[in-house]
This record gives sequence, structure tokens and C-alpha cells, in this order.
Amino acid sequence: MLQQTNRTFSTEFFNGMNRALGVVAGFLPIAMSYGAISVQSGLSPLSTVGMSAWVYAGASQFAAIEGVRQNLSGISILVTMLIINLRHIPMSLSAHKVYKRFSWGRQWILAHGLIDETFALEMTDKPRPFAYYLGMHICCWASWLMGSWLGVQVGMQLPEQWLQFALPGLFLCLLVSNLRSSATAAPRDRWQREIGIVLGVGIALVLITQQFGSIGLLMSILAIAILSSLLPGLNHKKP
Repeated sequence: MLQQTNRTFSTEFFNGMNRALGVVAGFLPIAMSYGAISVQSGLSPLSTVGMSAWVYAGASQFAAIEGVRQNLSGISILVTMLIINLRHIPMSLSAHKVYKRFSWGRQWILAHGLIDETFALEMTDKPRPFAYYLGMHICCWASWLMGSWLGVQVGMQLPEQWLQFALPGLFLCLLVSNLRSSATAAPRDRWQREIGIVLGVGIALVLITQQFGSIGLLMSILAIAILSSLLPGLNHKKP
């Protein structure tokens, strides 16, 4: 009986890990960018990986790095990270409908791994055992840690100017991800063609405007957002 229970736990755990492989593929390059930029900004490798382990929130981690680069106070950085992560409050309330079947200890374990990607997967799945969610969360968390560590190794070897495109690249990745989730009903060939246009124009704009610093980056993001709103394939709605 115990062996059968352990076998079931292992099966569900690996099923959850398999479910998260798509997230892992997207996590690694972003986590590597974070690790590389972090050490270039003056954070130690231990602090860089430690933030990924404890904070585990990409947007707020990049915000923290930018705060360090601008020599902001610790309080300012913490408040900024808190504001960015406020979305976790309604997200947690929704996830509680899934987690309430488990003990408080298991809920706390899953709460640490509750991010946008795992939340989306869990809200679209039927109710699954704890082992399934645990496998999914550990897989995503481990990939974020591994990507951060790899980025640290890269960042300590590359000249600082080689990483100037990493942060704009992150915004492009996030934009494409959001566009893809809102355009699932569009014909595949049209979606691929128009997303290629957005990426090409976006990269060109960032390269052209990077000499203007943060203002140039904001101009590029605004221009990309306007372009994506005008392309019909990216705004195709289900009838």
C-alpha cells in the first residue's frame, strides 16, 4: 500500500514537471539575462541567486537591479518591489480555490511557487493532487535558479556594454508572450508573420534609441505597443 502511494506521488510529481516544461523554456533566457545584469550592476553572485531563490519574481527582481544601478535607498527598492507584486494578492485569492483542499503546510509550500505562469496553468487544469502542483512549482523554481546562476557566470565574463540589450530584450519577450496569449484565435500563419514584424521593428527601435537611455527604451516600448495594436492578426477575437 505504501509502495503504491509512493508510486502515485512520483507519477503525479513528474506529470507536473512535464506540464511545466514550456514555462522552463521561456524562463531560462530571461533568468540568464537577470543574472548577467545583476552581477554587472554590482550585486554579488550569492545575492543574485539568493534573490531568485527567495523573491522569485522576475519583474520585481529587474526593478531591484535598476534601483541598485541608480543608487536608490533600500526602502525605495523594497516599496517598488512590493507595488509590482501587489498582483499576487488577487492571484492568491483565486488560487486558494485550488489549494484549499490541502493542509496549511502544503498551501504555504505552493504559495512560494505561485507565479503568473503556474497560476495560468493551474487555473486551466482540472483539480490535481498536491504532488502534481509540487512538481510543476519545483520545476519552474529550479529553472529560474539555474538560469540565474548561468547568467551570473556569463555576466562575470562579458564586458558590460555587451549586455545593454538584455533589459530591452526582456521587455520584448514579455510583450510577445502577452500578445501570444491574446491572439490564440488568430490563424497561425498570420500570427507568425505579424509577430515577426513586431520583433523586427522592436529590435531595430531599441538599437536606434538606446543612445537616449531610459527615455529611448520607453519610446521603443510605446512604439511597439502601438504597432501591435494596429496589426489585425494580433487583435483577432473569437466570435
